[in-house]
Amino acid sequence: MLFSLATLLLSGLLSPLVQAQTKAGPGILPIDFSHAGYGGGGISIPAVPAVLTVRPTGQDDTRLLQAALDQVAKLPLQDNGFRGALQLAEGRFLVSGQLRLNADGVVLRGSGNQKTILVATGKDRRSLVVAGKEQLPTVGTTIKITDTVVTVGSRTFTLENLEGLRSGNQIVITRPSTKEWISALGMDTLKGVFPDLRFHWPAGSRNLVWDRTITSVEVAKKQITVDAPITTALEQQYGGGTVAKVTAEEPLQHIGIENLILESEFAKNNPKDEEHAWYAISLDQVRDAWVQGITARHFVSSAVKVGPRGRRITVANCRNEQPVSEVGGYRRHSFLVEGQQVLVQHCTAEAGINDFAIGFTAAGPNVFLHCTSTNALGPSGSYESWASGVLYENVQVNGAGLRLTYDPERAQAGGWTAANSVIWNCTAKEIVAKGPATAPVVAITSREPLYANQLSIRLGKQALAAIRKETPESSQVSAFSLNEFTTKDLSPTTAEQKQAHSPLQIINGRFVIGDKALWGGMVNDAWWLGQTSPANALDAGISITRYVPGRVGPGLTEDLPALATRVASQGTPFYQSGPAIWYDRRRDDHSIVERPTSYVWAAFYELPWARSGQGKAWDGLSKYDVSTYNPWYFDRTREFARLSDQNGIVLYHHLYNNHNLLETASHWIDFPWRPANNINETNLPDPIEPKTKVHVANQFYDATNQKLRELHRAYIFHVLDQLGSFDNIIFGLSFQYSGPFEFQKFFQQTVAEWEQKNNRKVRLVLDTSKNVTDAVLSDPELAKQVAVVDMRYWHYLPDGTLWAPEGGKNLAFREMHPKEFGDPTTPEQLYRQVREYHAKYPDKAIVAWHSGAGPVPALMGGGAQVIMRNPTAGHGQGRTVDSHPLDAFVQEHLAEKLMHMQPQDGLLAQSTQNWALTDEERNTLLLSSLSGQEITFSQKLPKKTYTGLWFDPSTGKSQSAELPSKFKKGTTLQKPTSAHWLLLLKTGK
Repeated sequence: MLFSLATLLLSGLLSPLVQAQTKAGPGILPIDFSHAGYGGGGISIPAVPAVLTVRPTGQDDTRLLQAALDQVAKLPLQDNGFRGALQLAEGRFLVSGQLRLNADGVVLRGSGNQKTILVATGKDRRSLVVAGKEQLPTVGTTIKITDTVVTVGSRTFTLENLEGLRSGNQIVITRPSTKEWISALGMDTLKGVFPDLRFHWPAGSRNLVWDRTITSVEVAKKQITVDAPITTALEQQYGGGTVAKVTAEEPLQHIGIENLILESEFAKNNPKDEEHAWYAISLDQVRDAWVQGITARHFVSSAVKVGPRGRRITVANCRNEQPVSEVGGYRRHSFLVEGQQVLVQHCTAEAGINDFAIGFTAAGPNVFLHCTSTNALGPSGSYESWASGVLYENVQVNGAGLRLTYDPERAQAGGWTAANSVIWNCTAKEIVAKGPATAPVVAITSREPLYANQLSIRLGKQALAAIRKETPESSQVSAFSLNEFTTKDLSPTTAEQKQAHSPLQIINGRFVIGDKALWGGMVNDAWWLGQTSPANALDAGISITRYVPGRVGPGLTEDLPALATRVASQGTPFYQSGPAIWYDRRRDDHSIVERPTSYVWAAFYELPWARSGQGKAWDGLSKYDVSTYNPWYFDRTREFARLSDQNGIVLYHHLYNNHNLLETASHWIDFPWRPANNINETNLPDPIEPKTKVHVANQFYDATNQKLRELHRAYIFHVLDQLGSFDNIIFGLSFQYSGPFEFQKFFQQTVAEWEQKNNRKVRLVLDTSKNVTDAVLSDPELAKQVAVVDMRYWHYLPDGTLWAPEGGKNLAFREMHPKEFGDPTTPEQLYRQVREYHAKYPDKAIVAWHSGAGPVPALMGGGAQVIMRNPTAGHGQGRTVDSHPLDAFVQEHLAEKLMHMQPQDGLLAQSTQNWALTDEERNTLLLSSLSGQEITFSQKLPKKTYTGLWFDPSTGKSQSAELPSKFKKGTTLQKPTSAHWLLLLKTGK
């Protein structure tokens, strides 16, 4: 429908039209989109004088370029807010790392007519150029907004108080996503398998955050006015909103990137290669910035990505060409906006899936203006959830659609993906505009422009010059007239020193690092489920190889150094990693259907094997080649192994996940080794049994299948090549391994072959059934390879009978004995189990599942570690810490002694209820009494003076013990109560 300017621009915009088209209720006010762009819109991009130049060396220029940028960053800020531009000379700069603009007022510029090329070399999934602060702004006390409703497009708010607020202050406005609001939208009602984990919006997961500047304060009314409108109403019935003043870490300002060609290297033999740079330019925690005159080639995802806290940014006259990636979800988002007041204009893209993409909870207002997509492979528009206040004006999508709509499938199960948004004078294969009744999305055809007219009304016609299509040539100067920064200006490099650390030892069956024994909880990698919302991502747990493109943080793409520090500091010195069960989170529905599209959902669980770029696997991406390996997966695991060495963490790494091969067919359907998903001849059957079951463990773990044997051997060698040099890593065949002894033997023989070839020993854990464990330990050659015996898959039941499912039955443990799986036992039976194996194998670390009996029996029986969390869980250990009161007690009082303490029989009466750990000289003793009022000694202690400390393992509380001067045979100590207590006795030595 065609509309005139007079109809549309009542009150400066189209409010009556929006209400007429959507039947929205009163109070839906217009958004002034003209606030999008550098300087808040209508401000020309400045021509910043160059102050320094750099020429390519023909070698890796990463250090040279970063040092030159840092040199400009040291210059004083001028009155205009800039320090100057680093102008790169013509030629090709090779960049193996990343360039960061991390100071106000710095511009990065190429020379000539885009004759400067930055090449992202190597296989790292990174952004080539990054601009902005790494830290989020620090804010002060939050102040409630008291208006019953603050309508869409408003700039004025009434506050509870104005304490500390002044004109010019930077503030953060937050609109919470409450349960009531989510329910009103129907975003907690979708059905299906695990709907609450896949579709439903958790409260707090879709908060909108606007960064704004106060322009005026009206004290009498307790009101402030800010410099740009909000884009979703603030309603008290749905939680209202808050304001908080920024007190530190304000975003960077006045950053420019212009007149460059950015390229990414890629594997020429794989047209869908993704093991190279994903983003050309990323901006976040920055305001008043621009990117112009940029051409990006061969990147996986985006030419330009603006993060959630990027504000008042113009992206102009840029191109994204020849992307190299899979054709699937999260790829080929040529221009991706997740921020606020971002203007993308006069930009072109080709062969994209979402060339002009508005991202997750983008707070707006944001504008795509006069942009063109050619040969589009998928629609542009919103993805994920609730991008608010976006305008697409005169955008052409050739070959695909333009969608701002409700989408439970394509867009990460986003539901309502856009709100209060406009599609204006656009052309596409299809245009879909649909928003909730209270936050409409409309598609309009008009004789008049919208953004330009709004800008003209707000700032005058002279502001229109700022949005004209221009090139940055006017700001260029000859490189020969500038001071040149060369390799001679670089500070001397110092040889990178390997951080000293104490390697893991196993002493008398205890884990020891340095002079201290380890005791505490374990962190298990999640291997399914995940979210892309930072607010609730951690609910699905932690994984070192889970990938959320462009998002780093807990529960997302983990910051590995931060994770290692957290794991060590929280008292969980054990970490278990290994492959997930599927890559694409759509499979969380446990269906076995072949996916009709490649719109895979993040978070992506990266697997050890590489995609081939050929054919189509059941998740819609290309098939795997299980004879080649995923470098990102191994880079991440290798880095965490290095950090584990540095931080004193024991890293268990399992090569396979047995879950893929048994029980529900959905575990198998996307597995890389399934014949339908790879280009290799694996000689595996592809059965789907009645009731959608699958049991292919014995076929997969078949050492007599020569083709499989070769593939397994090559994979085992690769894992050890990548990880075998680290000190604190322990390798296991497979998490939940219930396969045959013959394959465990093949695995260990292959490890021995690698060890001989590389003159390096590695540690192995047996994490399997009792019959396979015992068969290995009865073979002297195999037994000597084993450092750790993990007994989590069998235990004694309370009546003393053994629950021990056998391996090699082509069944999972819980299929063989579903009733007993995880059933509780007694402390006495757990102590018995650990003592038996510790006595037989005193040089090996014994690990046991607590089976409901708590950690004390395993400790007292000589165990090195007790598993307290569900050993079959594949997710969820994110916000909860695997801790027990006993952990801190052992770390504080026994860390330097525990490796010298062994279980002692005969020291205490009633030995089934009372246990003792002592060192050889009996200088340190730990006594455990499960019940009764007293502890009676059956043997005397040396004539030494002891101090005593009672410890209650159920509460973690301690109290001093009154002790006799001598401990004779028959000496009796009264316990604080008849409950379970520990007594620590120490001499003064």
